[in-house]
Amino acid sequence: MTSFSPEPERLRVLAGFAHPDDETLTGGGILAWLARGAEVHVVTANRGERGEVIPGDIAHLEGDGPALAEVRVAELAGALDALGVAGHTFLDALPGVAGRRRERYTDSGMQWDGDSRIRAIPDPAAGRDALTTQDSEVAARLLAAHIRRLRPHLVLSDEPGGGYGHPDHIRMHELMRHSLELAAEEQLQPIADDDPCVGLDPWRVPVAAWVVRPESSARAAAAWLATTPSRPRLTSLGRALTVADPDAEMATIVRPDAQVDLVVDTAGVADRVAAAMRAHRSQVQDAQLLAEIEGESADGHSERGGALGWFALSNEVLQPFSAHVGLTVAPGWGSTTALRGALAAAEPLEGNGEASPVMAPGEHDEEVPAWYAVLMRAFTAVLGVVMAAATTAFHRWESPFGLVLALLAIVASGTLSRSFADRLGVIVHAVAVAATVIALAYVRPGGDVVVTDEAIGTIWLLGAVLMTAVPGLLPARWFRDGR
Repeated sequence: MTSFSPEPERLRVLAGFAHPDDETLTGGGILAWLARGAEVHVVTANRGERGEVIPGDIAHLEGDGPALAEVRVAELAGALDALGVAGHTFLDALPGVAGRRRERYTDSGMQWDGDSRIRAIPDPAAGRDALTTQDSEVAARLLAAHIRRLRPHLVLSDEPGGGYGHPDHIRMHELMRHSLELAAEEQLQPIADDDPCVGLDPWRVPVAAWVVRPESSARAAAAWLATTPSRPRLTSLGRALTVADPDAEMATIVRPDAQVDLVVDTAGVADRVAAAMRAHRSQVQDAQLLAEIEGESADGHSERGGALGWFALSNEVLQPFSAHVGLTVAPGWGSTTALRGALAAAEPLEGNGEASPVMAPGEHDEEVPAWYAVLMRAFTAVLGVVMAAATTAFHRWESPFGLVLALLAIVASGTLSRSFADRLGVIVHAVAVAATVIALAYVRPGGDVVVTDEAIGTIWLLGAVLMTAVPGLLPARWFRDGR
């Protein structure tokens, strides 16, 4: 995999989303956070012509695609300015392959899957201009050429499920993944005389990631919102607001913590994201930060799952305004280390000594006290002694099955130690195992009868010590502390 090495120039970021407001509702926190120290660019697939409209004064625009598109384009400009985005383009405004695509990509629309409000399915009424009905290869070439021109160091997009299944979100994710491959292809064959990739040098993006939400914080934030007495019960338009069940099925953007590579605390740019939400007045309502409410404290947001306030969409379901943005590295496009390096390159050099807001999944849950770390390392030592003694006595059972099981048990106890403690805990466990096995073999004259001078005894002595190193080699993202 390609690792990230910051160049002398400023970090460049490219984010691709389907509609106006997706850059804010899905990526607003991370885009505003990155924009403090990076050059952020956004591509929007279409103009959201088939979106629902909230405010009464423009409700007549719903169903009038061109008129609504004009409003949403203006809203998008305001949101991008609030987020600090440096450059923006619509997918159909990118040059090339003019003869093989229609004049414009339009909103494909969606339907809800039965009674669900977290699973969308395609709308059969999608028109011929819709993003999902047009040639995807042409669209991917347009995007690939943009990547070759811009040469971003980091690319962001929706996760494969499109956030909640919207067909345009899924298509934009697919286009972004395919365009990454096309942009990196050394011998790319043109599909037309005006193929936009022709004449542009290939560019392999160092790291690409999906914007997600860690499940632990998403459920904690939903639980807080459902029980907080200060949340609104009516919209500013007088419509009843409901809240989601924190224990119910969640949208696809919410991922188990084990599938989230990094979490970024974006509380420091919450005001920018709130301003961007309010810019999208046709789609978002009642965006409110606790810090803006007299008598309400925004402190301790990690205890609320990162919740800083709330907002609602056209369905009148109140949602938490969260500071916790998750990122999952796209398979084949970098690593957690590369992603962490890119984020570090985007952080402004303020020299204030504050802790980094970039975390491994689960770090946002609570701070681990020092006494706990010491206690857990002591536990790994005891576990190593007990496991080494038991497996030493067991390893000669039904050879070679006893030996294999004994070695696997050492790996398992080391992994358990890594789960409870940290890498230092794995070292403590390894020392305890090695010392116990050697002591049982050599502490008494003539050696212990449990470990013989036969081949199986030698294999056990060496194998037990070697197996203690395996847990320390496992990927850090498999474990809660991410170290």
